Amino acid sequence: MLLGIIALAAIAWLVDPNAFKPRIEASVRELTGRDFALAGDIDLKFFPWLALSTGEGRFGNAEGFPAEPMATWRRAQLGVRLIPLLRGDLAVDRIRLTGADFRLMRRADGRGNWEGLTGDEPANSAAPERHVTIDGLELDDSRLQFVDEAAGSRIQLEALRIRTGAIEPDQPFTDTEVDAVLHLQGFAPEGVQVHFDSPEVSLTKDYSRLDIAAFALKFGALEAEGAVAGELADPVKLAGNIATDTFDPHVLLQSAGIAAPKTTDPKALGQVRLSATWKFDAGAIGIEPVAFTLDDTNFTGKFHRGAGESALGEFELRGDALNITRYIPPSDPESEPFVLPTADLRAMKFRGVIELERATYDDIEMKGVTLRLLLDEQGLRSQSAPVAKP
Repeated sequence: MLLGIIALAAIAWLVDPNAFKPRIEASVRELTGRDFALAGDIDLKFFPWLALSTGEGRFGNAEGFPAEPMATWRRAQLGVRLIPLLRGDLAVDRIRLTGADFRLMRRADGRGNWEGLTGDEPANSAAPERHVTIDGLELDDSRLQFVDEAAGSRIQLEALRIRTGAIEPDQPFTDTEVDAVLHLQGFAPEGVQVHFDSPEVSLTKDYSRLDIAAFALKFGALEAEGAVAGELADPVKLAGNIATDTFDPHVLLQSAGIAAPKTTDPKALGQVRLSATWKFDAGAIGIEPVAFTLDDTNFTGKFHRGAGESALGEFELRGDALNITRYIPPSDPESEPFVLPTADLRAMKFRGVIELERATYDDIEMKGVTLRLLLDEQGLRSQSAPVAKP
């Protein structure tokens, strides 16, 4: 072992690692079938780690995808513990990437450009198993872009920062934090600041199952906690729960670049708090039970929407007391109506029933009120005037 340490030290001190760059690039290309290049110099240091850092690099896209690389970076750094390496194991220090740019794409036929990275050859069952551990991942000043041609959607995370704890085979990610600016079609050009953290995230080796026992989320002005678990394979089946703080919908919508609906009372829609249990099953959505507070009114109920582009969402809500007049649009004929922000949302259709113990409509006080609402291409409206039980 002492001779091995001396040999590695000699390599680190005496050998120019850039001489091995063509061999490293060729090995990665052979393993993955992708273009791979290290444009920057490689720096190799010894003590207390066998440390490797590189400048710019790129990793190519799969055949049948755009010619631009799947990933590029400005700087990469990792270290390897010496003693485990001499035993044939790989104990990696924190992997640090700066200025990374990941371009993920799912084609209309369902194929993703991240598939097949380990090559098509089956693993050699006779080869000794190597134990690999990573002390964690650090990603700074980076970007992640995901384009889904089948769904016609595009998601982009700018100013991306990721931190994780130790990464080991068949073990959950620990102390995971993600900060980014989210860009979605129809949102404000500056995007929405998002934050996610979880003490434990479990993901199977084949990426088929996800388990997050607890998470905290910030989306613009909204803060929430919850959990999620389920299958990521086709079809996707996920379930979880979520509970928000009390937030101002006007501020939340504004942070997403959406103008809030105008109401007769400008203070209406001022405070909302939500808790719900939900599930997503192959495109179908179910939220049951759901409980939320709208200003001074408490609601409970459920919501369901089937799979498919033309599916109809249906909801049932029960509330205590509501002043309906506060929430109707102002009578000003020049006031522009509320418009949902994206074509996908505008194409959705919902109908449902709201039952209220007490309600006020203009100067009329009512008990046992039923409202039947419809949302379609013409906007949100009541199918009939509020009806009170005799």
